Amino acid sequence: MNYDSLRIAKGSVVCAEADLRGDVTIGNSTIIHPKVRIFAYGGPIVIGEGCLIEEQTVIINRGDMSDEDLVKFLKETETRPPQTRGGRNAPLRSLQVQTNYVCGKQQGDTLYIGSFNVFEVGAHIESMKIGSNNVFESKCKLGTEVTVGDGCVVSVFCVLDKQDHLENMTVVYGPGNQRRKQQDKPMPQTQQLEFLAKVLPNFHNLKKSNVSPSPEPIGKK
Repeated sequence: MNYDSLRIAKGSVVCAEADLRGDVTIGNSTIIHPKVRIFAYGGPIVIGEGCLIEEQTVIINRGDMSDEDLVKFLKETETRPPQTRGGRNAPLRSLQVQTNYVCGKQQGDTLYIGSFNVFEVGAHIESMKIGSNNVFESKCKLGTEVTVGDGCVVSVFCVLDKQDHLENMTVVYGPGNQRRKQQDKPMPQTQQLEFLAKVLPNFHNLKKSNVSPSPEPIGKK
């Protein structure tokens, strides 16, 4: 099993302090902040272009991992940050922690995330299919049985952990997960992405890009 199957398109900025494990593909011009954790345990993860993934976000393809084991796994990975070599990107194998779960062990379904999505600080994502132009606000949580269309917003602290589908342009908000439809999709964070692409390399070591930009958005079937 190849544990180093991390593919980062040129033009993306992935901070070395981010913890990415297993079969993970990062699309063009995507920004991944420090302390992000992306774990392809149950199967591959494919993230499209122009996404912004902020600190402490967790994206996990959990496969058959139980809730109890998931809590233990996330707690352990939180307390054992990734190591780097020479200030640069370390092979993914060196990031494996001592745990019963080895990312990439299973060859299950792929978790797909489309393009121009924003994941704010502390978002927790287990959803297996997410479209494009969505915003996931701070500390929101999406379970494995939730799918998301295009142009949706999941507001701060909202938790969706039962089987559900967010149709295009849905806004989820409030303590009762109320819903409404919006007229326009959230605008792509183009200026912020360009700014971060210039600034982050000045303050953080980066994981090296290793694939050419795709002419089509990655993450679309």
